[in-house]
Amino acid sequence: MKNRSSSLLLGLLLTLGSAELVSAQLFGTLPERCASTQRDSVRLAKNPSLVNLRSRSEEVIERHIHANRVNLRTSADELITIPVVVHVVHNQTDRAVGGASNVNISEEQIQSQIDVLNEDYGNTSGYKGFYTDSLSVDTKIRFKLVTVLRTFNVKTQFSPITDADDLAEISPAWSTNRYLNIWVCRLSDRYLGTSQFPVVTEITDRTSGLATSENEETDALTDGLIIDSRYFGRNSSAITSSIYNLGRTTTHEVGHWLGLIHIWGDRNCGTDYCNDTPTAFTKNETTDLTCAPVYSQCRTAITRNMIENYMDYSPDACMSIFTNDQKERMHAVLALSPRRVKLVEFSKITGDKLLVDIYPNPVHETLFANIFTPNFEIYTVGVFNQKGQQIVPDMTNRTNLNVTSFPSGLYFYNVTTATQTITKRFVVR
Repeated sequence: MKNRSSSLLLGLLLTLGSAELVSAQLFGTLPERCASTQRDSVRLAKNPSLVNLRSRSEEVIERHIHANRVNLRTSADELITIPVVVHVVHNQTDRAVGGASNVNISEEQIQSQIDVLNEDYGNTSGYKGFYTDSLSVDTKIRFKLVTVLRTFNVKTQFSPITDADDLAEISPAWSTNRYLNIWVCRLSDRYLGTSQFPVVTEITDRTSGLATSENEETDALTDGLIIDSRYFGRNSSAITSSIYNLGRTTTHEVGHWLGLIHIWGDRNCGTDYCNDTPTAFTKNETTDLTCAPVYSQCRTAITRNMIENYMDYSPDACMSIFTNDQKERMHAVLALSPRRVKLVEFSKITGDKLLVDIYPNPVHETLFANIFTPNFEIYTVGVFNQKGQQIVPDMTNRTNLNVTSFPSGLYFYNVTTATQTITKRFVVR
């Protein structure tokens, strides 16, 4: 395990060809690739109990990896396919799609991003670096685009740190325990993207379906990624950067969504809890498209940074690696994080029947639903009282229901596809 303490970078220069000793490179002059740490800080401030939970989560992940290392590697040979819903939130008044500077990006640009995710997580990107051949692995995680939802909004830009709730209200997430939701919009404050970290707990038959220590009633609605449209996809006319033009911002943010941490541990010489990623002093924030070596000195040891790693801040062209320890960590999260666990369960269902489970029941605030439809078929939800009167308009692909305004009593939750219908009873207290 990497040493978790921080140390100061010694002020010396290495004369190793074109090598650079890592320093505070161009801070403030480049876009900020990732706002996930800042967004997470806001989330922790709203729910301080998550701090202790996060510490316990690391212990749980470590125990799971060590206890299940053989089984984890065997199960990780099975592909896990994550279905993706892309929410394009734009201010294009004429609703035109695609073209330079248009936030309402094209289907081709969106599909190119899915292609990049599959290449990067499948280790088939073709990009090479110092560590690529020796340490890069296929994560056995793949992605499938299910649908694109386009929503007009007059707001011209959003904060990746504080506006997740707004985006989830403008374009509500499809079930975050079945889909990876990605909101694409124009971001403020130089940021390229952000994501919501998973909360990890022990999953047992006794705790299955219960809320975790996070505020599930809000966090479940915002669980996903937010990416600036100018950096989503590969080499599109709407992508304005030559540094971040290959779709690696989304690759990076999906890594966070799956529990990975920046390779410098978000502190000088910090840890990302992965032994096979060399300790780095700080992020590699640079415009250097030659991908010249960068070195760090932490605790007297000089190491060559893994600038190829998708969890660094390197230019897109320099990125080509997820390591085996990162792969094991992602699969541990998929086995221990409640919504990720449910997503994997759904991904393995091959039947042709509509499946519906609602919880908690009785309920007094928010009712949640686990809904499986074959081939990601769209469904509608209707809610009826005991008199058979519909009291909530039909909702498309919604899995949460606020019942705080409902009088106490018995209700019926009706889920309908083109060919099947299931009705569940629930009680409001």
